[in-house]
Amino acid sequence: MKKILILAVVVLQSLCVLAQKQDTSILDCYYRLTFQKDTIDNITAEDIMVLRLNRTKSIFFSESTYQLDSLMLSSQGNSIRMDILVNGSAKYDKGVVTYNVIKEQSNKTLTFADNVGGNHVLYQEPFPQFNWKLTNEKKKIMDHLCQKATCKFRGRTYIAWFTTEIPLNNGPWKFNGLPGLIMEVYDTGKQYHFEFLYMERNKANISLLPRDYTKTTHEKYLKSLKNYIKDPVGYIAASSGMKISLTANAKAKMKAKGIRYNPMELY
Repeated sequence: MKKILILAVVVLQSLCVLAQKQDTSILDCYYRLTFQKDTIDNITAEDIMVLRLNRTKSIFFSESTYQLDSLMLSSQGNSIRMDILVNGSAKYDKGVVTYNVIKEQSNKTLTFADNVGGNHVLYQEPFPQFNWKLTNEKKKIMDHLCQKATCKFRGRTYIAWFTTEIPLNNGPWKFNGLPGLIMEVYDTGKQYHFEFLYMERNKANISLLPRDYTKTTHEKYLKSLKNYIKDPVGYIAASSGMKISLTANAKAKMKAKGIRYNPMELY
């Protein structure tokens, strides 16, 4: 009961803010993402993700990746790069996930940005239609009564648990369109699993970090991602114009590993 009251107070106080800048957040919602990174060796990975939002706009990103990228783009960037070059990156907390998802309720537009082999790419698309089917099944998450919804989206079937006790039409990744905050969502194969952790009030910019992004499309992005995962050295060499040589032994090891390609969207 105490958790319900705390969350309810945080949400209601935040939503009652009268003066709200379009690009300034009111809340950060934290999720744990667990996903199957390697479909051949069955290797899983984990990252802490943040849904930063206000009434009309949100951005979803890896907490660790965002923090390190922010430092790299700051005045400390050159010294950090030199430190990593000399001493390695062990002391810097780098997230597994590199993408950012921005949702704009005003024009129903979604912006997706990612780093593919050192290339920062970006595409926009209308809000995806998840065509949720609500069920009568319910359960409690963090003391909140949640309702089950299902949908099929771009090659996967998802199960989501949302609560109307937190009146936010949003959720992790691209998920949206339910009458309450999505607390948990996963595909039926449990290869991707988002779990709500906590939320806190926060005033911060809802925007991408200042980079030179190459505009692309959803289809071209998936193709580039597949090519990069299949042959990262070849992809980087082709995109950068650099000549990269590998020993025969290194090439054999890469070929033996096969393709590690398991994106959330299969098409």
